[in-house]
Amino acid sequence: MSNNKKVETVAINFHQLAESSLAQGKLDEAYAACLKALNSQPEFAPAYKTIGNILQVKGDIEAAKNYYFKAITIFPDFAEAHANIGSMYAKQRDWEKAFFYYQKAIHIKPNLAIVYRNLAKVCECTEKEELATEYTYKALILEPESATAIEHLNIGKKLLELNKIEAAIKCYRNAVKINPNLSAGYQNLGELLVKNGELESALIALREGIKIDAKNPRCYYLLGEVWQKQGQYKLAISDYSRAIELKPENHLFHKKLGDVWEKMGKLDVAISCYEKAIEINPNFFWSYHSLGNVYTKQQKWDKAIAAYDKATIINPNFSNTYYNLADAFLHNSQKEEAIITYLEAIRLRPEHSWYSHHSVLWKHLLKSRLEEVLNLYQDATKKEPNSILCHLNLGEIFTEKGNIKEAINSYQTACYNKTKKSNPAFVDKYWNFDNVARPNFIIIGSQKSGTTSLASYISQHPQVLPAIKKETHFWSREFNQGIDWYLAHFPPIPKSQNLITGEATPNYLVTDKIPERIYSLLPNIKLLVILRNPVDRAFSQYHHWQRLNWEDRSFEVAINQELEILKTTPKQPQGDRKYWRLSGNYIGRGVYIEFIQKWMGLFPKKQFLILRGEDLYQTPDNTMKQVFDFLGLPEHKLAKYKKLNSGSYTPISDLLRQRLSKYFQPHNQRLEEYLGIKFNW
Repeated sequence: MSNNKKVETVAINFHQLAESSLAQGKLDEAYAACLKALNSQPEFAPAYKTIGNILQVKGDIEAAKNYYFKAITIFPDFAEAHANIGSMYAKQRDWEKAFFYYQKAIHIKPNLAIVYRNLAKVCECTEKEELATEYTYKALILEPESATAIEHLNIGKKLLELNKIEAAIKCYRNAVKINPNLSAGYQNLGELLVKNGELESALIALREGIKIDAKNPRCYYLLGEVWQKQGQYKLAISDYSRAIELKPENHLFHKKLGDVWEKMGKLDVAISCYEKAIEINPNFFWSYHSLGNVYTKQQKWDKAIAAYDKATIINPNFSNTYYNLADAFLHNSQKEEAIITYLEAIRLRPEHSWYSHHSVLWKHLLKSRLEEVLNLYQDATKKEPNSILCHLNLGEIFTEKGNIKEAINSYQTACYNKTKKSNPAFVDKYWNFDNVARPNFIIIGSQKSGTTSLASYISQHPQVLPAIKKETHFWSREFNQGIDWYLAHFPPIPKSQNLITGEATPNYLVTDKIPERIYSLLPNIKLLVILRNPVDRAFSQYHHWQRLNWEDRSFEVAINQELEILKTTPKQPQGDRKYWRLSGNYIGRGVYIEFIQKWMGLFPKKQFLILRGEDLYQTPDNTMKQVFDFLGLPEHKLAKYKKLNSGSYTPISDLLRQRLSKYFQPHNQRLEEYLGIKFNW
């Protein structure tokens, strides 16, 4: 053994003796052992730290600090010595320095749970509650067994207040791990898992909670929420009803039960539930809002107006209720009231896509209050110059006025703001308003087949810069605005950049003249078509039309009427001009072969990608690989493929499904033969 090694060993041995003596309270012996360690090796930092500990026990804070400072002078990365300095400053209530040295300690050694606890105490003393919660959580994660189940539960609640969902879930999991009989832990865990969309895990947690406490109404209520989200309405009704049995005075339980009955089409039962919720709590906004929605479905406009009006009194800041109220006024032939109310909805929420979501009221508003809504949006864009939708709405208003130059300016500003938000590096390097980029692709259809999800998945590719809105409708109803108006919807991508852009207007597939228009200006455009089982597509479109209050017939009546009309045009199974002037066209839009043939008679097949809508949701990775290959882009997998614009409703009757399937079957077969693709519908 070398001489240096011998010296170091002697120092270590004396230091171990010092630590042992200190632990036994033999301070003088500990101090003497430290001096011997330092006599053997004067630069032995642990001995200085231990002397600091001895002096701390004796109450000599300043002397202790000096020895800790000597320790970190010799060994700057001595985390425990930094932590002890922090503790000395904490004893002196010098919170700023205490915080600094504790931070230094965990920067050097991030797994010191005690230091996180001390940091939490400093934050509590300085009224930094949020930081205190975060540091306590970090300590608990490092040493979960050091706290009780209740402590984990309480810190979970605090984290939830800070919207730290994942962290709160970990705390609740630790709570029930430490105490498997803690009913509140399972309840809180289940509630958070429901909010986080982890429904199967939520079911497990809530069932465990009920095993422990079979009379916990909140657990039954949360189980009802899980079933409702999964579309298992009978199970939801059962658990909501059990929650009500246990706690009949809870208005929310009645309201949620009403929501399920509404989904099942039992509107009168839903009304009874909402009325009971209102009886229990007359000031609960959502009961009136939902009651108005049900009366709207029943077309009981006076009652809908009364319910929505009450909701706006309770909560005068929720724009959707004003929109629904405006729509009810419009259906009730109270046009002026509708416009006034709709304008209030826009004032409350100018940053919203009013131009597309509520087009009927928007058109009425632009016709009767054009200057007023123009002023509103000019003010909004001044207040929020970085807004996207305010500038976009302003562009729509200028378009209505016929001021295309100003419309183009507004669209370009919206496009700039949107791209700046999603890809600031591109904007800083390459943005030039004088550049004009044409779209590389268009999703042309079909409606209610997954076009919104497809467009969203494409837009999340790092080499895609999307248009300012999904649907431009240029090639159909806006064609007279001119090509410059259209191109203002797309970011100006230089040809040197390997980036693409495009749009998705799903009614292009079925609209006359559009193939010729696009071909005349964009003959090399790539065209994507996503097709869904035409029976499901028709049913989905019907419910979408109902939600927009464009359809007041039952599905059966609407379909039977269309089938009767289509009998008269056997050579045009998609319907003739007279048929297409009617509302809905639920069946005609699903005779895909008639439209695909027209498009492929003009564009070469290689410019099309035909997708099954079912594949987009069942095998999204594979489907999107096809899409990106077609667009000339590398593969880009998403962490989650969220299904957009989907609806939930009671299934179509077997008899009606059979009738529709029989109608579509020969045309589906023609489609498969023409494209060489098996759709298996």
